[in-house]
Amino acid sequence: MIDVAPLLADLTDDQRAAVQHGEGPLLILAAAGSGKTRVITRRVAHLLATGVPARNILAITFTNKAAGEMKARVEKLVPGNQVWVSTFHSLGARLLRMYGERLGFDRNFTIYDTDDRAKVVKAALDATGIDNVKYSPERIASEISKAKNQLLTPPQYERTATDFMRQVVAKVYHGYEKRLRMANAMDFDDLLYLPARALRENEELRRDLDARFKYVLIDEYQDTNMAQYEIAKRLSIDHPNLCVVGDPDQSIYKWRGSDIKNILDFERDFPAARVITLSQNYRSTKNILHAAGVLIDHNKQRKKKPLVTDNEQGTPVTALAFETGSDEADGVAQRIKEAVQQGRFKYRDHAVFMRINALTRSLESAFVKHGVPFQIVKGLAFFERKENRDVLAYLRLLANPQDAISFLRIVNEPSRGIGKVSLDKLQSFAADQEIGLLVAAGQVARVTEIKGKAATGLRDFHRLMTELRARMDLPPHELVQLVLEKSGYETMLKESGDQEDADRLANVGELITAAKQFWDEDNSRTVTDFLEQITLASDVDGWDEQSDQVSVMTLHASKGLEFPVVYMLAVEQGLLPHERSVGNTEEEEEERRLCFVGMTRAMKELHLCSARLREKRGQINYTIPSIFLQELPREVKFVDASGRNQARSAADEYRAKIGPAASDWADTGAQPYFPPKPKTEIKPNIVPGSADEFAPDAVVQHAEYGFGKVVEATGFGALRKVKVQFAGHGTKVFAGASIPLKVIKRKA
Repeated sequence: MIDVAPLLADLTDDQRAAVQHGEGPLLILAAAGSGKTRVITRRVAHLLATGVPARNILAITFTNKAAGEMKARVEKLVPGNQVWVSTFHSLGARLLRMYGERLGFDRNFTIYDTDDRAKVVKAALDATGIDNVKYSPERIASEISKAKNQLLTPPQYERTATDFMRQVVAKVYHGYEKRLRMANAMDFDDLLYLPARALRENEELRRDLDARFKYVLIDEYQDTNMAQYEIAKRLSIDHPNLCVVGDPDQSIYKWRGSDIKNILDFERDFPAARVITLSQNYRSTKNILHAAGVLIDHNKQRKKKPLVTDNEQGTPVTALAFETGSDEADGVAQRIKEAVQQGRFKYRDHAVFMRINALTRSLESAFVKHGVPFQIVKGLAFFERKENRDVLAYLRLLANPQDAISFLRIVNEPSRGIGKVSLDKLQSFAADQEIGLLVAAGQVARVTEIKGKAATGLRDFHRLMTELRARMDLPPHELVQLVLEKSGYETMLKESGDQEDADRLANVGELITAAKQFWDEDNSRTVTDFLEQITLASDVDGWDEQSDQVSVMTLHASKGLEFPVVYMLAVEQGLLPHERSVGNTEEEEEERRLCFVGMTRAMKELHLCSARLREKRGQINYTIPSIFLQELPREVKFVDASGRNQARSAADEYRAKIGPAASDWADTGAQPYFPPKPKTEIKPNIVPGSADEFAPDAVVQHAEYGFGKVVEATGFGALRKVKVQFAGHGTKVFAGASIPLKVIKRKA
């Protein structure tokens, strides 16, 4: 019998209420750092303690790391429990393997990653005869992904194709799906798209799963897309015990289909829902939390809630203004090294966030220069190395003999004398016979055009894979070793005199180690499980949180993590917020949420960095500090870290670029600061087509020249003239009724 008292003893009243909530829908609005993982795991343990069978509970989150942490916490509370804790994608994969035959799928399907998907899209695009320069496979793959996230089948999408681009996508979408099914493969989107459609269209399956999972808990609900929403909803009809946890202020994945309305409209979808708000922050200092709270309060699409903490006031948040992007990287590296040398922090206590990966280049150089250990948190890069992808392709083809992408990758690796012409002939034969390439290789004698060494190589490859398939019951690490030996791959690397091949041999050795560690954790795990874990890994899954290194990652990857010290780079217009959000209120709000997420990862110190000059696409341009800096409270310290002109403060720099009147600025007597943006903006009375639209000191954007400030505006209609000072491009004059400038910020 599980003792309930310890599960509730150290919780706040709101946390306790969420844990003890019985039946019916529950929305937990969990502010940043409010202990939501503790609440979810305690709620699972409480359900078990009150007699709910483990098989009736399903807990879902978004990353393998988060799922692993959740599972470990529940195990500590209730040892030996068998609660199903999973990511959404892993849940989808497991359901498709369990019910595949019932839904018309072979349960031994391969999960294609983004590289594999691009190859299949390209093949489908080539088959249409459409120019793939103008319509790139990447662009079409993105559109197909959006269609699947909206649960649109190829025929349904085709009916929405009102323009030529969508008509092209519709044609490719048909061919793409056909190729996936022929290869018995799924892409990432299928792992959500297919279960969601099955739950919508197969009432018997829906009832079965609803009865199985009577209590569903979903973390990070603000990041769910339509397919994930559909899965959650369909599992909670007969037993509407759906508990969702999330924070609209941390919804940052619209670009991959997430819909903030899923959490904002939860009470509409479930009118009987109980709402509990967790406002107490246990992570950050008062200064950090206040700055983040003031920033996010500028958003309209949110559920307002207080952000409170009993933590210390802490050091002020600082905004560091550097001269160049290189100076920024150098300055951050120096500051981190000094903090470690002074004994205030360790290297692993520091994280550096950025909006885009491209900003890591100068940072890496600076860390190397100053001897600062660091790690770039970006997926499981180890498994992306060519030699490891080759070995994994062998395993994938063993698990799924229909996998054409894996066959083509390894059939001549190591070399078996099989050239492109022979492979083209084999693919034509396989298509005519409607069989897989591996089966076709076993029937190569029927392909008269393939002769000699190529025919022998294909026959030998088919024989090899047939022999290896008989050993699929081996533990993953033993099968990897067998593949290396029998395929000749290990011998190829050993006999090479190339130092790079020696390194590759060491890497495949580490692959064996990784497979053994995976199997040691659970001896019931198979090769298919090993492949699935690798394919579904997120950026954070490759992060080593124990090693004493600075963690470098994108703001998106930082979600759910925390660090004593956080530096955010390039807090500038066009980067944060990203240039794609300009003029779009919804996207600008998402960029502000992204900034908020980054800020609230910090526990003790937060530093927001910008540079006056930054290199982009080989050109050095002047920058404009982010509007988010202007929205911060007066307690934030703005520090000129450039050393270029100590008499010219960061506030002077900002005033020169954004253009508020001198009376808008206050003097703290110490560090310069920027006052918060007024709650109610005074909008100018704009006459459409008049010069007032581009009033002096307004910040504007031009497609070619970038950001600039209006110097002078005169005239109306066809006689209108607007003079603009652009960073790096000098003064330009625009005339006429239609001027190609987008107003970013008007002078208040």
